[in-house]
Amino acid sequence: MASAETQSEMDVMISVEPESESEVTGLSESEFTCHCCYQVLVDPTTLTCGHSFCRHCLANWWASSLPRVRTDCPECRAVWVGFPKVNILLRDAVEKLFPADVSRRKQAILSDPGFCRVLQAFQQQETRQAPRAAPPQNPPQINIREFYSGVVTALTFMTMVVLLYHGFSTDSSHEVLLSKPLSRWSADDVTLWVEHLGIWTNQYKETFRREQINGRLLSALSDEDLSAAPFNIENQSHRQIILEELHRLKETTVSLNLWQYKDLYLGKTLFLLISLRNVPRLTLLYLFLLDYEDTFLPFIHTSCPATPDRPTDTPLERPGWCQWTEFLLMYFLLPYQLLSAFAWQWMSTHYWTAGLVIAHAALMTVLDVCFYWTLWKRGEMRTLPKLIWLQMFAMLFNTSLFVLLWPLMPLFIVNIEIYTQLYFNPFLTAVLVKRTLLSADTQHRP
Repeated sequence: MASAETQSEMDVMISVEPESESEVTGLSESEFTCHCCYQVLVDPTTLTCGHSFCRHCLANWWASSLPRVRTDCPECRAVWVGFPKVNILLRDAVEKLFPADVSRRKQAILSDPGFCRVLQAFQQQETRQAPRAAPPQNPPQINIREFYSGVVTALTFMTMVVLLYHGFSTDSSHEVLLSKPLSRWSADDVTLWVEHLGIWTNQYKETFRREQINGRLLSALSDEDLSAAPFNIENQSHRQIILEELHRLKETTVSLNLWQYKDLYLGKTLFLLISLRNVPRLTLLYLFLLDYEDTFLPFIHTSCPATPDRPTDTPLERPGWCQWTEFLLMYFLLPYQLLSAFAWQWMSTHYWTAGLVIAHAALMTVLDVCFYWTLWKRGEMRTLPKLIWLQMFAMLFNTSLFVLLWPLMPLFIVNIEIYTQLYFNPFLTAVLVKRTLLSADTQHRP
């Protein structure tokens, strides 16, 4: 009796076992049918609209209008984007559910030369239109070194453009001459000035050139000198015009802008750019002792003016006590702010250059304050004279070769050095300030 019941249970279990996987999943062949050939999908290819077709059917549809091709969906006529690919997931599901039908259809397709030719052309088109690599989802982080290198390269290009611009668009030699102090005129400058007085001076300019009359000799000429040998200017009107123009030159106070000063004093400009950045206090002392009239006096009147609305064409007088007090206070505490105040007067004619110089002066002030603050914290203020001497020695050693080769330096190289000091060093100083502040912040952390 027990064996009979066991046998009946086994019969029940066998009777409910499914015959195929399609019956288990509840899927039918119609759900995996191509809507072109209405048979089981072979290498199903899904378009961007979502419809799937046999790859050979889609290739045949694509080539149905040769020499033109069709890129619309055979069912909904939506144009596909890119180039359709085989739907791998759908292909594996169809081959697993209907292996016999898929195998039979593949053999029939491979034996048909027409399908093979169309599939080959379709595949070649897919190769030609291979999709590009997708952009990364997470953009790479910015490399600070590469960014800084790009900034330096851009600034180099801008400096070269500015240099070429100033090289090919400089003022005429006569305009530059008028911005030059009379005491520094050479014999060629005097000849050029006489020539620009008028056509009637052609008979006299050779005499001025032959006698090598420079600016100092020209300023001492009188009516008797012009009428006597070697000039022998008999025309009184001509002598009067020359003396009137000479008197006008003497009364005119020359006010040079940055580029005019650079053209007239190339070596002094480069010296000031380097030495004021490295040792501003010693450089200002040097100017006071050895270049008082030409450089130091205009500097103190510009950076520490007695009256803010003083006309620029008035003669420069000796500084008053208020000016000296302000100057010495800034000289010992914040010397770079004197340079900033001096550069502020350039804003009307050199806006961007003056702004860069002022920003550079502020950065150098930060470094100066950090330097003295560090010495004070460490209790090493007594070593300050030794450090200044070492800094002076290092600067003299580094620039000695440049000074020795100065007469051989081409003008183009000197100009590049000047523009580098003006436009590149502020960025180098900014990097140095960042490192200094970061190191100081690290030392303060517990």
